[in-house]
Amino acid sequence: MSDSERTTSAGNDTSAIAAATEVRPRRDLGSSLLIGICCLMIYNSNSRAISAGDTFAARYLPFAIWRDHTVTLDSIASVTAQGRGARAFWMVKVGDGHTISLYPVVLPLLIAPLYLPAIAYLQLQGWTDARMDHVAQLMEKFSASLLAALSAALLYLLLRRRAAPPVALLLTVAYAFGTTTWVISSQALWQHGMAELLIVGALLLLTGPCTTRSALAAGLLLGLIPANRPPDLILGAALGAYGLFWAARRAPLVVVAAATPLSVVLWYNLRFAGHFAGAYGLMGRPAFLDYDLLPGLAGLMVSPARGLMVFSPFFLFLVLAWRRLPREGSDRGLALALTAGVVVQILLYAKSDWRSGASWGPRFLTDMQPMLIWLLVPVVNSMRRLGRLLFVLAVAVAVTLEAIGAFWYTDEADAALFTVPRGPHQFDPAWEWENAPFVSSLRKGLAPADLFVPMRGKFDAILADHRPTSEVAAGEEVDAAGWALADHASPLQVAVFVDGGRPLATREFFVRDDVRDALHEASPSGWRIPIDTSSLAPGEHQVTAWAWASPRGTARYLGEQTMTVRSRASSVPSKQPAAVVPQRGGDELSSAFSKAAARIREHQQAPGYWFTSHTVETRFQNPHAEMNTFLTALLVDLLDPLASAAGLDDSVQRARRHLTEQIEPGGLVRYHGLPDNRSVIGKLGCAITPDTDDTALVWRVAPGPDRRQLASALATIGQYRTTEGLYRTWLAPRERFHCIDPGSDANPPDIAIQMHLMILLAEERPREAGALCEAVRSVIDEDRIWVYYRKAPLVPILRLTDLRRIGCAVELPESRMRASVPGQEIWVEVAQMLANAKGNDARARELMRDIARDDFALLKTNPPLLYHNDLTASVSRYYWSEDAGYALWLRLHHQHANHAHPLDLSLTRH
Repeated sequence: MSDSERTTSAGNDTSAIAAATEVRPRRDLGSSLLIGICCLMIYNSNSRAISAGDTFAARYLPFAIWRDHTVTLDSIASVTAQGRGARAFWMVKVGDGHTISLYPVVLPLLIAPLYLPAIAYLQLQGWTDARMDHVAQLMEKFSASLLAALSAALLYLLLRRRAAPPVALLLTVAYAFGTTTWVISSQALWQHGMAELLIVGALLLLTGPCTTRSALAAGLLLGLIPANRPPDLILGAALGAYGLFWAARRAPLVVVAAATPLSVVLWYNLRFAGHFAGAYGLMGRPAFLDYDLLPGLAGLMVSPARGLMVFSPFFLFLVLAWRRLPREGSDRGLALALTAGVVVQILLYAKSDWRSGASWGPRFLTDMQPMLIWLLVPVVNSMRRLGRLLFVLAVAVAVTLEAIGAFWYTDEADAALFTVPRGPHQFDPAWEWENAPFVSSLRKGLAPADLFVPMRGKFDAILADHRPTSEVAAGEEVDAAGWALADHASPLQVAVFVDGGRPLATREFFVRDDVRDALHEASPSGWRIPIDTSSLAPGEHQVTAWAWASPRGTARYLGEQTMTVRSRASSVPSKQPAAVVPQRGGDELSSAFSKAAARIREHQQAPGYWFTSHTVETRFQNPHAEMNTFLTALLVDLLDPLASAAGLDDSVQRARRHLTEQIEPGGLVRYHGLPDNRSVIGKLGCAITPDTDDTALVWRVAPGPDRRQLASALATIGQYRTTEGLYRTWLAPRERFHCIDPGSDANPPDIAIQMHLMILLAEERPREAGALCEAVRSVIDEDRIWVYYRKAPLVPILRLTDLRRIGCAVELPESRMRASVPGQEIWVEVAQMLANAKGNDARARELMRDIARDDFALLKTNPPLLYHNDLTASVSRYYWSEDAGYALWLRLHHQHANHAHPLDLSLTRH
């Protein structure tokens, strides 16, 4: 076809479309309403919600808004945490003690009016947490499906401005049922559903005439788009750029209206989170965009697990859109703006982990799909019979895949995608067709339709000797007891969580006469779950109970009990012989000794490690927990000499086994341990580059049986020796760094790393240890080697005795042995006393009493600051450990009680 013929054809097409859309009778509104109703019915036909941690805060927050007139989660934290306690990543504790949502507050605020009938129902029926939980699940599904259905209905009206009814209907069906609008937006309160609705609304306004009212409305929606989901700033900016052109002399109105919601969100972020970026800013994820661009693009577009063109193959026809760009200035400008926004956002997400967590399909690209549909209009308008048939077939494939997601998918299908640790093969599972969620979900069968299954029950009490109690002695046998019925039958399972720890579950139920008589239900409903209190620290503990109606179903809240654990009359731990309990310092300190040891046992996780807390500033506020090998190795060092006396032999051996298991085939060790250990670094954890420090520490305190691995590790470490004889941190070239936020020196040598490696080399390669000693001595007071301990000198002070023992008499300058962080003076003094730098018995007892006062209250508010990240990096991190505080206290008590020699952290080889 010649250019003139193509122009003539396009002109004829445009004329035909104009004729079809020139008159918009009321039946367009009727059709739009009918589309919305049909979508709402279909979205709810699976009778279940497809939720995730990202959606829980939005699910529950409207109840706090209406009942408690607050945008914090304080009053509903127990239910919102879903039994995870401190592991509920979607909740963030901020400096003033409040708990807020990790995610922006816009979505729950905008949907809050929809919850008014639910609020009225709870007021009439009685407001209990269990009842609220079930109502919240129903409201989440209804609200999400309503937002998605409304966006589809409005999209039809938008498309009618450029297309005849058949084309508009076809594209609306493609959007509503052939994209993640169905399985993501309509199934739970993700930010994506609101984002799509806001974008469709903005397009409706921007494609209509500009009036004062429409300019203000458009600006409001454009401001809400990034306020609702920050990455959509790109899409909002693209629409906003065109909006200023569209508004012409009314452009200031658009700007003012857009600034209004952004200002409100900024106020909320600063007021409640203390950071302009809200809770996102407190989390700090510098490695979010630390991925390769081209593989990311391929993954987003064509991977079996997340590819947009796989899940919605009709978008392949967008390659023809450039040939059908509108010729009118305004339409052409809008198309170019949308294209630019879409391309930039795709590039952004391509630099991230494009698997987008535990979710269905190309979730990251959900928000832009109304824009993509709009760009498809001229392509579909110009299609002839064969092209239209191919397009319809592509839509049918997409609808089929999304239907599988709606009725078969659960997050179990995503487990296979994250089985390979970060590295060159990390994303390989996402390219295997057997791992595509529409394939793996079918293998597992239909997901349970349990949203409307009524769950009745109650967490009655904590029982000790068959009597309800709220206070128990450590080690006392207690049971959590209650009843539950899923509709008229026994539930599948009930589980309790103590402080968000590992679930304790039962599937055995017995007949409760009181429940049978009151409800006339014959099914066994009673449950009882034993709780081991021997490892619980004295104080209050929160126990929550949840029930499941079916496998792969949703948990339902039953209730919460507060259990207070008190110390036994005897201070002797069960594993600690009375003869070796330290007695010097008085009964008060002996009791504290037992308590500190019990806390360490309690805090140790099942695999053998302890968690470290980290903050973004030099105050112990809003800490977040992580596992790392460094702390566990340090605690093994500190605890080993007193393990028998404190009843910690088992804890130390478990920790040592755990550390040995972290050694990789090449002998290296990573800060977070083996990258395939999900319980350690999280389901979507990040496999950080191996490092010198953790490799040296683990090989010294928990060596592996294969000496060839150690030789290999030392050879690798040797490759990162500087010309002046120091050793760098990271054991990989810069281009292969993963999950690292480097500072001004991307791979620096550090003082404590040199110390730890030197102690290992003294045992394995004494000559190299001597050379390293001389290198360290010459730079001991230079800022460039005080990278991770400049504000936290505790660990280098502790290592001085080790260095003297191996013949490296290095002295730290006095200026390096001072606590620069307020409140850390006491811990620096403890370290100096343990290293015999200063102190006497009287001062030791005084220090021990100060630390142990009020049940070791100091450790809750100001534990030892062990180290920090490179302070020249983009985000600051400070690492603290309550358990290190207990261990230091125990060492001080052990040294004082037994007149021990100065601290010698170096251990014999095991």
